[in-house]
Parts: sequence; C-alpha cells; structure tokens
Amino acid sequence: MARNTLSNKGSKKKSGRKIGDEELKAASGSNRTLILALVGFTVVAVAVIGGLAFMNAGGGDAENFTANDQGLIPTGETVPEFSGENVNGGGNVSLGGGDATMLVFFASWCPHCQNEAPVISELEEQYEGLDVVMAGVDGDQGDEPEAVRRFVETYDIESPAIYQPELGGEYNVSGYPTVYVLNGENEVVGAHSGEAPREVFESWIEDALA
Repeated sequence: MARNTLSNKGSKKKSGRKIGDEELKAASGSNRTLILALVGFTVVAVAVIGGLAFMNAGGGDAENFTANDQGLIPTGETVPEFSGENVNGGGNVSLGGGDATMLVFFASWCPHCQNEAPVISELEEQYEGLDVVMAGVDGDQGDEPEAVRRFVETYDIESPAIYQPELGGEYNVSGYPTVYVLNGENEVVGAHSGEAPREVFESWIEDALA
C-alpha cells in the first residue's frame, strides 16, 4: 500500500510539471505576440507622425502641394503698404518698385525658416525682376533687429530686411515662415504658411512676373 501511495504522488508531481511547462510555453508565446504587436503599432505610429510633420512643414512634391493659406490675405487682394528701416542700413524699405515681390515673414529661431532661407537666397539670384523683403515679426521670443540682421547675413540673403512685429497682425501671420508672392500691383499671387517646395515659389514668381 505504501509503495502504491508513493507511486501515485510521484505521478501527480510529474503531471504537475508537465502542465507547468505547457502553461509557460503558452504564456511565452502570448508575450512574444504582444511584443510584436506593440512593435508593429509603434512603427506605424512613428511613420504616421513623421508623415504628418512632413506635410505640416510643407514637404512633398509640388504636384501634390496645397498651400496653407487659411486666414491669410486672399489671392487677388492688395496687401497693406508699409515702410520700415533696413536692419542692414541704407534707409527705409517699402513695397513696390519691382515686377514681383516675395515678402517673407519669419523668426530667426524658427527651424522651418532656417530650412527655407537658402532657397530664398537662391530665388533672389535667379529672378532679375524679383524683390525680396525679409520681415522679422516675432516680438515674444527674443527677436530684435540685430537677430534679423544676423539671420539674413548667415544665409546670404542680400535683399532688404526689417524688424517690425506689428506687421504680423496686418498680414494675418499665425506661423513661421509665412510667404506672400505679389505682382507689380502688390496683389497676392500666392501665399503660404510653413515650408513649401521650391517649385511652388517659382511658379508663383513666374505668374507674378508675367
């Protein structure tokens, strides 16, 4: 009788170990599935966020580009006149006098403005009839005339630059950079808040010059 009892106990212990192994394998498999699902979700989320950030920054090709002009002065309307002191010296800066104008509202600390600045520098060289006016309008985060001057100097923008924060409200600027392309009558040909493909600016400039 004693031997039978021991045999039964040993059998129960062995059976218990087998169930534990199976449960452990099942739990391990479930954990791997959960981890893979979380990794997949993270990858998709990062891709979506990156894509949205790229679109918000104005990235992408010109064919699929839609100008972010909500709230800006509409196409065809005449913009307000202004006059401001050139931070590089040489007197006051105002609109008019050219066949087309690219008016760029920016903040020196803005990364999107920094990304777009080399393109602006190239465009001012590319189009003989184009006037570029750089307008620093950030009055809340440390910009000042000297910061505006350093910005245009750093990016080899030779066109006039002003620091006039009140212009931001007159031109409905809610983000940086905000760019208006105007024709010779100071009418809006194109407007956009954020980065934009170079080809978009070229198309607007050529329309303004025409």
